[in-house]
Amino acid sequence: MKQLRNAILRSFILYFFGLSIVGGLIEEFFASLETLVYEPEYQVLFRVMGVILQLVAVFCFSYAFYRSLDKKIEEQSQKIAKQQNTLFANIAHDLKTPLTSITGFSKALSEDIVEPEERAEVSSIIYQKSLTANELLDLMFQYTKLNASEYSLNRKECAVNFLLKEAVADNYDMLEQQGIELFLDLPEEPVVKNIDKIELRRVFNNLLINACKHNPAGSQLAISIIEKNNQTKIIFADNGTPIPPKDREKLFQPFVSENETERNFQGSGLGLAIVKTIIDKHGFTIELLDDEKYTKKFVITL
Repeated sequence: MKQLRNAILRSFILYFFGLSIVGGLIEEFFASLETLVYEPEYQVLFRVMGVILQLVAVFCFSYAFYRSLDKKIEEQSQKIAKQQNTLFANIAHDLKTPLTSITGFSKALSEDIVEPEERAEVSSIIYQKSLTANELLDLMFQYTKLNASEYSLNRKECAVNFLLKEAVADNYDMLEQQGIELFLDLPEEPVVKNIDKIELRRVFNNLLINACKHNPAGSQLAISIIEKNNQTKIIFADNGTPIPPKDREKLFQPFVSENETERNFQGSGLGLAIVKTIIDKHGFTIELLDDEKYTKKFVITL
C-alpha cells in the first residue's frame, strides 16, 4: 500500500504541474492576443475561448490522472490477490503433510492396527504433527493480521535491551536443546525506544527460533546491541548453515518457492516474512549482511 500511495502522489504532482504549465501557456497566449486586438467584442471572445480551453485542459488532465490512478490500483490489486493466492496455496500445501500423517496414524490407532508397544510412539507422532500444523496456522494468522490495512502498532517507550534479554531467557531451553552456543553482549543501561513491545518481542522470538531450526548443533549464536552515530543496531549472528547469495534478496518473502531460501532450511517461509513486516511497520530496517566470522548476520537498525 505504501508503494501505491507513493505512486499516486507522484502522479498527482506530475499532472498538477502539467496542468499548471498548460493553463499558464493558454492564459498567456490569449492575453497576448488581447494586446494585439483592440476591439472589445474580440477581447471578450478571446477570454471566453481561453476559459473554454482551460476547462478542456482540466478535463483532459483529470481524465488522464483518473486512468493512471485506475491502472495503478488495478495493478496493485492484482499483485495483492496474487500474493494472497500464493500464501493460501502454500499454506494448504504445508498443512497437507502433517494432516496426512495425523489422519493416517489416527486411523491406524482407531482400527487397532498398531502394536501395543508402538502406541506411545504413534501417539507422540500425532501430537508433534498437530503442533506443527498449529504453529503454521498461528504464523499465517500473524502474517495476515500484520498486513491488514486497519492494523496499527501499539507503540510505547520501552527498553529494547531488557526486552531482548527477556526473549532470550524465554527461549533459553530451546537453545540448549538444539545445542546452540549463545554469546550475549547487551548494554547494562536502558536503551529506550518507541516500539510495540509485543510485536518487537515477536521479532526476537522468530529470529531465535530461526537460529535453532536452521543451524546444526554446536553452532554459535552471538546477539549484541551497538549504539553508534545516534543509531541502535541489534545483531543476530551465527556460524551455522550459510544462505546462498542468490537467495538472500528473497529471504524475507513469504513462501518464496518449493526449493528456495527458507524452505531449504525446512521452514514454513513465514517466520522471517513476519519479522520484516514488523520491522517495516516500525520504520526500522533489517538486513542480512556479510561477516568475516559468521555465516549469517541479521542487523536490525532502529
